[in-house]
Amino acid sequence: MKKIVYVFAAAALLLMPSCQQFEPEIFDESAAERANSFLADIRETLVAEQYGWTLDYYPKKDFAGTTYALKFTSQQVTAIHESAPSVSETSTYALKYDNASVLSFDTYNSILHKYATPNSAEYQAKGGDFEFEIRGFNKETKEIKLVGKRSRCVCTLRPLKKEAKDYLSVIKGLEPALPAAFKGTVADSVMVGFLDAGIRTLSFAGEGSGEYEDVRYVVTDKGIRFMTPFTFNGVTFSEFIPDESGEHFAGGDISFEKVYPEGWISYEKFKGNYTLTHKDGSFQVALEADETGTGFYMTGLSSEWKLPVRYNSGRGILAFNVQRLGGNNTHQFWFCALDAGAKQFTWSTDAGMISEADNADLDEFTITFVNDGKYTSVVWASFYITAFSGEPSSDSYDSAGLPRSWYFVNGSSYLKGPITIKKIAE
Repeated sequence: MKKIVYVFAAAALLLMPSCQQFEPEIFDESAAERANSFLADIRETLVAEQYGWTLDYYPKKDFAGTTYALKFTSQQVTAIHESAPSVSETSTYALKYDNASVLSFDTYNSILHKYATPNSAEYQAKGGDFEFEIRGFNKETKEIKLVGKRSRCVCTLRPLKKEAKDYLSVIKGLEPALPAAFKGTVADSVMVGFLDAGIRTLSFAGEGSGEYEDVRYVVTDKGIRFMTPFTFNGVTFSEFIPDESGEHFAGGDISFEKVYPEGWISYEKFKGNYTLTHKDGSFQVALEADETGTGFYMTGLSSEWKLPVRYNSGRGILAFNVQRLGGNNTHQFWFCALDAGAKQFTWSTDAGMISEADNADLDEFTITFVNDGKYTSVVWASFYITAFSGEPSSDSYDSAGLPRSWYFVNGSSYLKGPITIKKIAE
């Protein structure tokens, strides 16, 4: 029996070369040659554009989508960020193959590396990257899809049709005039939408449903463009374009009318002085514009720190979120959320409270902070300043590591709910 097995094995070996010679050649070039050819095509395309490129850049979820303007030569790239259209910086870049075709901004550039450079407060930086896998190249539109090698952040390169400084200047002027809250009829159903300019996110839902979906966006010289197209009631949207009056958005052939919700308060009206009241007393605080002009700092809570507070422009509300406030050589100091019974706390940055306004149309209005609804099992009602020896976790919690100077001005590390603030008329 063994002899028969050996005979068949030998016959199979004899037949193998004759079978192999009939296998078709799928590619005329090797994988390395194809990769080099593709990267050469990308380089030629990047260099050829007269005005350069826009880069729609989406860091991790709690940073807003943002825009760069890039101009390439064969070896260098000049970058401008939308926050400072008159400032540019030039550095080198590389196109290489590293398990995928990669565009690498391989020498430090303070503008291009803005979201990718870690520090003591952000060990993962701002969720950006400086090396990107090339995930798609549309030769017709010349769009190039990129994904960060480390962070997996999503970016898209598109050809510019005007000078970079002009394009970015239009963005800066257009954003404040965008309709922040709107609704329109989409295939017999009413869609409502809210823009949160602080994190550049559109929340949309069917009117009355309350089940909102979120999609991130960047601002263009014409309106807003979404990170990925979204579909509502069978209709797909990739961008919204405002009319000259700023009273309507056009999503393709559908018009959305600016309509603000009840209790909406403008950004400018929120600025000013307040009396903050909590379970154990009250003190004076103020809301001051932050560097972006889309959010606030609440001052007066402590002599050592001021609290970043988000403003949701579409809903006209404030949001307190759990966040890292600072630290020293041994501890990180965090603004954490507490439940109503002050028995559970969290360092999840998704947790927080939002504002509900009484008499929003008056100069002296009152705001109550309520649970934001992101947790169904826990209702957050209070806040707590605490210290962690390392990254936040139940094991690293160390209340003794919090200096008293970081306490609230009431002398406690707790700010127990209910929490309200009342505007003081000027």
